[in-house]
Amino acid sequence: MTNGMLVVIGVLFIAAILAGVISKKNNKKNHDEHGIPFGKEENFALAIEPCKDGKPLMYDLTTCRHCVRVQDYLTKHGVEFNDVLVDRYIGKAREEILTKLKTYNPKASFPTVVFPDGSVVIGYREAVLLEAVQNYKKSQN
Repeated sequence: MTNGMLVVIGVLFIAAILAGVISKKNNKKNHDEHGIPFGKEENFALAIEPCKDGKPLMYDLTTCRHCVRVQDYLTKHGVEFNDVLVDRYIGKAREEILTKLKTYNPKASFPTVVFPDGSVVIGYREAVLLEAVQNYKKSQN
């Protein structure tokens, strides 16, 4: 490796570190003072009052593969649902969402789906999901 290549690699490494630092600073710029991402105020309200619109609510994370499976399952079965990506909220807003989530799932694990009838499905458990979806669909008729 030549000295020039080492310099380029070093510059790229420093640039990557700076980009990470800058993106974390911008994170606060993308949220209101409460920690709600701009444009997600209605979604936050649903997180605090799940199912107030009559639809199931799923608390999930952007990096959760089980969450994606539950989303796919609900979609495949024709269930319209609201989705709260908890890791997109910061500060007080995230704390409030987690406090509410813990009333349904004390471990606050993901995914957690709350149905309008009060039933809760934690994780990807197909048999439990099927029963909850069937009950939800019956209530819609």
